[in-house]
Amino acid sequence: MKNLSFISLTANRLSGNIPGHLGSFTALTYLSLESNQFSGVVPPELGKLVNLKTLILSGNKLVGTLPEALAQIKDLKDFRVSDNNLNGTVPEFMGNWTQLQNLELYATGLQGPIPLAIFQLEKLSDLRIADMPGPEFQLPKKPIERKYLVLRNINLTGTIPENAWKVEKTLDLTFNKLVGEIPPNTIQRQFT
Repeated sequence: MKNLSFISLTANRLSGNIPGHLGSFTALTYLSLESNQFSGVVPPELGKLVNLKTLILSGNKLVGTLPEALAQIKDLKDFRVSDNNLNGTVPEFMGNWTQLQNLELYATGLQGPIPLAIFQLEKLSDLRIADMPGPEFQLPKKPIERKYLVLRNINLTGTIPENAWKVEKTLDLTFNKLVGEIPPNTIQRQFT
């Protein structure tokens, strides 16, 4: 099984700790353990999965911080860790995942601030972060354009930068402390 490249165990009743020996499947490009009952910490051995493009850990009972070893996964395109009981802050290394296209951090247990480098990731077209306490902060004045931008209940302040109105499909900035006006020339999108 050393050439195994795809593991999906989504929506089962698997429990206990995520096995660290999953890190020995170094050919993996896809790993989804979403919607189970895994507990314990995210094993640092997952950082050995340097070929991984997708890592989905959402919908479990994971605790602790996200291990620094995950920074070794340089070509990650899709990272989701929503609906867990993590703690600590959003790691700075996420801003170095230059291939990242989708990032979902809904109700993770993590706290802000959100590293500004995340907002500068050029390939990130789907950014969804919600229900994250932390210090007040403002969106960068020139965020990279996105298809989906959800920044709900994360203590945003100030005005909405002009480029944020160029989001194509979904713009959700609800439950923050934003001020100002909505420009009259905003584009039509599926959800604002």
